[in-house]
Amino acid sequence: MRKLATISMALIVAGGVMIAAPATAAPTISNGVACKKSGATISQSGFKYKCGTNPLSTSKKLTWLSIDCLTSANAYLKAAKDAADITIKLAAQIPVIDLGITNEKADLALTQAKLTETQTKLTETAAKLAAAKLDVEKKSLTAAVASWTAAVRAYTSKINAITLSIKKLESSRSTATTQPALLKADIANTKENAKLICSKGF
Repeated sequence: MRKLATISMALIVAGGVMIAAPATAAPTISNGVACKKSGATISQSGFKYKCGTNPLSTSKKLTWLSIDCLTSANAYLKAAKDAADITIKLAAQIPVIDLGITNEKADLALTQAKLTETQTKLTETAAKLAAAKLDVEKKSLTAAVASWTAAVRAYTSKINAITLSIKKLESSRSTATTQPALLKADIANTKENAKLICSKGF
């Protein structure tokens, strides 16, 4: 009887150990699991975790966060700040670009008027040259035609340059106007990806 009682006691003790063991086992580490020491790191199942506050949350509670989570979250925060700065700069550029377009268009109109006037002079001079009889007169008119022709080319070249400048300015304005919305969409996607990687239990 005494031997049987000893065996029974041993089984009870062993059973108690088996029941108590899971209760004292270290908790599984994953995003969102509470931790105590900020900056502490731990590796589990091939993944590294760090104790800290979640950059995507306003909570100051210390939890384990995967390194991938922290990298993604911090990348999102930086991208969001950069996007905000860029948006402000683009908004400030629009009035400057508009003024540039206005000035270029005014210069274009003035140059076009000069080109039209020069072309008229060239046509008139060429007609006089065709009707000239004296060599002296022809020589003078030939020089004048060459001069007016050079002027036409110069004004035409300037008009082409101004037109190109206006197109570039208008393209810059379009970018300054549409870029903020594109940045906002990109930032939203970056945030969603970071939130997914930082999901509790992940």
